[in-house]
This record gives sequence, C-alpha cells and structure tokens, in this order.
Amino acid sequence: MKLLATTRPSEWPSETLLARLRSRRAQVNTHEVALGEAIDWVYRHLNKTLRKRLEPFLDLLAMQQLILLGRYQLAGEPPPESLQSRILLAAPLREVMAVTAPAEARVGQLEAALVTDYAFARGLRDRWQNQGPGGFEQQLVSGILQRGLRRAGPGVLTSVLRYLVDMRNLLSIAKFWRWQVHQSPPLLDDGALPAARLQRVWAERDEARFLLLAGRRAGEAVADPHATRLEQALVKGLSRLLRRAGRDPLSPAVIIDYLWRVQQAAHNRLLEKTLPADRSALLTEVLLP
Repeated sequence: MKLLATTRPSEWPSETLLARLRSRRAQVNTHEVALGEAIDWVYRHLNKTLRKRLEPFLDLLAMQQLILLGRYQLAGEPPPESLQSRILLAAPLREVMAVTAPAEARVGQLEAALVTDYAFARGLRDRWQNQGPGGFEQQLVSGILQRGLRRAGPGVLTSVLRYLVDMRNLLSIAKFWRWQVHQSPPLLDDGALPAARLQRVWAERDEARFLLLAGRRAGEAVADPHATRLEQALVKGLSRLLRRAGRDPLSPAVIIDYLWRVQQAAHNRLLEKTLPADRSALLTEVLLP
C-alpha cells in the first residue's frame, strides 16, 4: 500500500503553483501558517508532473505523519485532530493505526500493509517487539530516506535527502557520546559523509575529526558536539542549501524551500509560546534560523 493519498492531481501548470509559493514563501515570517495546512495545500495543488518529481520528498513527509500518529495511537492516546485529518497520508494507513487492538498487533497490520510497496518494512513487528518505539521509528525513517535516494534523480531532491542522512548520522553519534552508550549508533549509508568514516570517528572517539566533518557539512565552524548546538548548525546548513536552490523560480526546490521555512517558523512559534518567561533568554539558543 502506498503512503500517499490517491487524490486527483491539480490541473494547475507548474509555473502557476511555483509563482503562488514564491509569494507565500516571502510571507512565512509575517503570517502564521500551520505546517499540516501548508503541506495539504501544496499537495492539493501539485499537478501530475510535480507529484512524480517530488514523490521521494512527499513520501518522507507522509512517513513523518505516520510516525507521529503512531506515537499517539500506539501509546493509547488520541492524536490531535489537526494531525489525524491531514490529507497527505493514505486513509487506509490512518485507519490501520486507529484500529482498537494491542500495539503489537497494529504494528503487524501496518507491516503487512506497507511491505508490498516498501520492502524495508519487512520485520517491523519484530523490531517493535525487540526494540520498542525507538527501533520502530528508526526502521521506518531509515528505510524511507534510503528508498528516496534510490528514486530521486540528480538535483536538489537528492542533495536534500543526502543532507538529511548525514544530519541523522551526526546527531546519532553526538547523542550516543552524550548518553555514554557503548554500542555503535545506527548509521545510514548514502550520505555525503561515508558511514564507514563516521564509524571510525565513533570507534576512536575522535571529537576533533567529528567537529571538522560536521562543520564541513554544515558550512560553518562547529565548536561543540552538544546535540542541540550541533542540530542548530546543521539546520542552518540545510536552510542555506534550500535558499540557494530556491532562487531558481521554476525549480521544484521552491516547493521544498517553502515547506521547510514553514516548518522552522512553526517550531519557533511553539517554543516562544511554551518556554517560561523567566527562561526567555534561552530562545536565542534554541530557535531555528
């Protein structure tokens, strides 16, 4: 079963949608837009050509929605209506997650639904049994990123997915160091930074080499392996990548850049609303660029 809902593609020419999004992109910081609403609006207005070109990126967004639903529903909690009602994820998959059954049984049903189209879902139920929610999410995210890289042609989409693989690998190493975990972190292949090289950095606990590699990937010096500061630097790097690619007014990069900016704005608004007033100085450390 495919991740994406089979709604009718838009008949808008690509140039029309890209022009609309360039206007919306310029207003992201002055107009409050919910990420889910932005994704749904974009998906409704993608024509057949753009849907095909962007399918690996859309699959990633749909998988993120599926995982968020899983965090609520597999824990026995109702998800927010704003998450449940999004149109991007295929309705039958939303229904599988909502079935009244033990979590393990629902994960087994999800595996059976996904595996015909996504071979990486094989063994998902066993992973849930052995590693719990963390292993479950790791298998789904790793699988969809690597599948996307095999299907994306040369261009911005491949660059974005490879960057996300590297970002995931670097943050995994940083977190395992911080938590003093002795087992090796689960590193993905297909990034710009070879997994074997990162594995050696991990095994030798070569912090200097790690910071050098992270800085090269982020495009700026990284002086601290602390996961929060490292994530900020890597997020800045991805933002720069998308801003450069998004300058081409007729490139699908405009779409990815727009949704990325909405995501960062939504993240920052949530922090501003939830951080206690007496800790407002922390905003400069945790807000994303």
